[in-house]
Amino acid sequence: MSKIVAVSCAPSHSGSSSDIMDAFLDGAMGLSTNLVTLHRPVKFKSIQDCRRCMGCKGSGRCIIDDEIRTVLDDVKDSDCVVFSTPLYFDGPTALYKMIEDRMYSFLDTNRRSILKKGKKAVLIITSSYPQSDLDTVAKRLSHNLETIGFEMLGVFTYCDNLGENPVNGDSEIIKKAKQLGKTMRNTPVV
Repeated sequence: MSKIVAVSCAPSHSGSSSDIMDAFLDGAMGLSTNLVTLHRPVKFKSIQDCRRCMGCKGSGRCIIDDEIRTVLDDVKDSDCVVFSTPLYFDGPTALYKMIEDRMYSFLDTNRRSILKKGKKAVLIITSSYPQSDLDTVAKRLSHNLETIGFEMLGVFTYCDNLGENPVNGDSEIIKKAKQLGKTMRNTPVV
């Protein structure tokens, strides 16, 4: 059994990033015993930015008591985390950025990860921007996740060309996401 946490930073439940995440989770579940927890920060009522107060460095846990801390606790306890975000103005949504900044709590004072070794991450980034913009942001966000202590299992980028090519019409990327999800089926917890 694997513990999988999905963090959807899209403003809506439908759309390209949600469709790709759903395909990954569908593949991960199948006939497995995986436990999936889904977080949609857009529904949160109480969230705060990282204050870089350094309180996490003494406790190993973000000291801001809000709904993002619940996400961070789940991420810390997981085997695999799936992050999804659309791009706005050449960057991830503000919700993604808030969570990414708060994951600073996963680094000790020497910028070493306190996460257990082998924690996997999947990154899903979608946009109407050119593919080259997606690739640039994906590289930066992947690097940040690796710095935090994640081992990248996969990165999905998708450009819908201003809505002309919706992801649900691209069976290949949906198939790839589902196949990657299947690699998480019944994997032993480390």
